[in-house]
Amino acid sequence: MKNSLKGSPWLAVGFIGLFVSQGRGNEALDLLEGKITEDEVTVTELLQKEDAGEVGAAAEEEQKKTLVDDRDYSSRWKNRLAPLGMVYENETNPVVQRVAIDGLAEWGIANGDIDPKDGASQKIDDSQLKRVRLGGMMRAFYNTDLEGRVVGDGDGYQGIDTLKATVQVNEALKVEAGKFRPPFSQEYRQDPNVRIAPGLSPIVAQVAPANTVGVRVSAENGPWEMGLGWFSGKQDQNIPELGGGFVLANLSYTFDGEKVVDNSDEDAVTPPGHQRWHLDYLYNTSKDVNGSVPNGYKHLLSTGIEVSSGNFDFGGDFIVANGDVDTAWGMTLTGRYWVLEDALRFVGRYNYADTDDAGGLSVGYGVPGAVGDSTQPLLGYSTVLSGDEYHSFYAGLDWHFVEDYLMLSTGLELKLLKDETNGDTSSLLWHTGGRVAF
Repeated sequence: MKNSLKGSPWLAVGFIGLFVSQGRGNEALDLLEGKITEDEVTVTELLQKEDAGEVGAAAEEEQKKTLVDDRDYSSRWKNRLAPLGMVYENETNPVVQRVAIDGLAEWGIANGDIDPKDGASQKIDDSQLKRVRLGGMMRAFYNTDLEGRVVGDGDGYQGIDTLKATVQVNEALKVEAGKFRPPFSQEYRQDPNVRIAPGLSPIVAQVAPANTVGVRVSAENGPWEMGLGWFSGKQDQNIPELGGGFVLANLSYTFDGEKVVDNSDEDAVTPPGHQRWHLDYLYNTSKDVNGSVPNGYKHLLSTGIEVSSGNFDFGGDFIVANGDVDTAWGMTLTGRYWVLEDALRFVGRYNYADTDDAGGLSVGYGVPGAVGDSTQPLLGYSTVLSGDEYHSFYAGLDWHFVEDYLMLSTGLELKLLKDETNGDTSSLLWHTGGRVAF
């Protein structure tokens, strides 16, 4: 038919008119002319909806949500590593449920000079296997953990590090007995395989009680944890005798931020992160100056906080030690920043200590041996100097290849030791080392 619109250009005109009538004239023309695609038309429609408020409402809902932070901050401050060497596991066995072996090998190099203000310099060039440890754990009767570890260094066997039993009475209450490290201060309560710096802070090494035999009861109630223990006043690289003794009380509060998604109610939101505050008090009843508590200190106090947020961790500890003969006090501030999450981190530490007694402070230099793991920490150093006040600064990098199980570290440490009697001493040591644990 001559009057038919079929095949006529009027069909295209009508098609275009339909789009124009719906506010889409420009898009239809561009689509017919091949200037844009159908996907681009969809984008244009979304922009038109946003102008109409449709997308704006959705965006407002998205603003009521925050990203979930799934990082386990508390694990950055763990006191030990879970053993990898599981050799037996049978949860249905009524007597023994699990048996695991664990070990630690740690080596270190320290190079530098000790420079007295008046006198000749002393060269420090230590390189040794500073710690090799082997032991095991066994879970028995569903609630009892048995642990035993021996320790040695480049000079051979150095004693028993741990030999204890832990009974989990219920979910909140547990009892520990045997030879183990008294949990005093944030740094000393951590096992060497998770410590941040290559060596203990000088103030901690100065006052920390020896690994000795004792019994300790601890309880948890929500974020609160309380502990009370009695430990022998004797020290021995193997099993100390029972005698004298000291009482150690611990109190801590842990705050772990909730992983919240909906923050429409700002009052209900808890920001992700980790905080732990602690207070440790030790009262020594022994009169033995060379006992498990160094220098015969009568009262030891440690209080501080550890904080984690994002890629940053910070720990601060204030320590006081008071006795009939010697007194000492100081603080240690430790920070670390994860340049690459769980792979590369920067570590920095500042340590300060002071005393009213001439020569009342002892500072170790070089690479400490494993004898400090079985007795007192300071005994692991081959070079020990005394003074009245000191400051130490450490900065380094840690490479974590397999979490904390395989790690290399390197850093620089500056120590300033003041002594009114023998003169001041400074040292600058380069530390390099590594550890492998399983």
